[in-house]
Amino acid sequence: MKKELVESLIRRALPALAFAIVLSGGVQAQLLKKNDYGVGITVAIYQFDDIKSKKFPLVSKLNQTASTPEEEIEVITRSFGAEDVKFRYVRSIGLKEGEAFTDSQPMNDRQFTFTLTPRVITKTDVSFDFTAKYADKILLESKSVTVGSYETVMLRGERGEFGVREFQGPDGVEKAPETRALLVTITPSVTTARSLQNKPSDISRPTDQFGSRLELTESDIFVMPSVLNRAPVKFPPGASVKGSITLEGIVTPEGRVTNVKVLDTPDTALNPKAIEAFRQYHFSPAKLNGRATYATFRETIILSKQGPL
Repeated sequence: MKKELVESLIRRALPALAFAIVLSGGVQAQLLKKNDYGVGITVAIYQFDDIKSKKFPLVSKLNQTASTPEEEIEVITRSFGAEDVKFRYVRSIGLKEGEAFTDSQPMNDRQFTFTLTPRVITKTDVSFDFTAKYADKILLESKSVTVGSYETVMLRGERGEFGVREFQGPDGVEKAPETRALLVTITPSVTTARSLQNKPSDISRPTDQFGSRLELTESDIFVMPSVLNRAPVKFPPGASVKGSITLEGIVTPEGRVTNVKVLDTPDTALNPKAIEAFRQYHFSPAKLNGRATYATFRETIILSKQGPL
């Protein structure tokens, strides 16, 4: 009698146990799936005249996502009343949840830097932290900003001397430093971590002097090179160029660029001018465990922003 009772209890318990195992596995699968998300983020840096502009919030959603800086400037001007908006720089980067990325760019002989960290990535949106500095002064600091995948959020920052003013000089259009306020747009695209493009390791990775990749251990600390000075691509007067060219080269421990190759171009006829300009860049070299090292560096040049000969 006791044996039959035990067998009956076991038969009744097995379906519930099986369901619990399946449910537990489902929860684990959801967690793993969540951790497998990554995000491609495009960060565009602008300056604007905050004195002439209408007042608008520190964080705003754009009512449409633009495909070029020129289109985005038109949207910002029309929707928020921002005046004298000028495009300065764009960076696209692929990141995993919790992975911080810092970029540094020269503006008026000083460094403009930003740090972006996606804190939470879901299937539909991203929550991130963003900080921007110019000459070690914080111009913008935003925490836990949430934006949907393929949407664009705009962050308004403080005034700084990173701005430029264009005017007609004796030799054509000239530029001079000017104090302007900061605008940043961020457009995320949620994807799987395995399909991420433009990962930090794609933008820059340590190599030997021949360009062969150096394998890093968990204890190694690698700091990618940062641009100290860019040379513009020079085109003949009246030339109409659009699109962008992506190049990659090796930055030496002395900060020079060698072994330049073109990764993507709208017209191969433009490549020699772009390569010539990239070779004139000057860098603060990459560092591996505190020592200057050879490293790759990938650069995308917006052609419409380049100057005439």
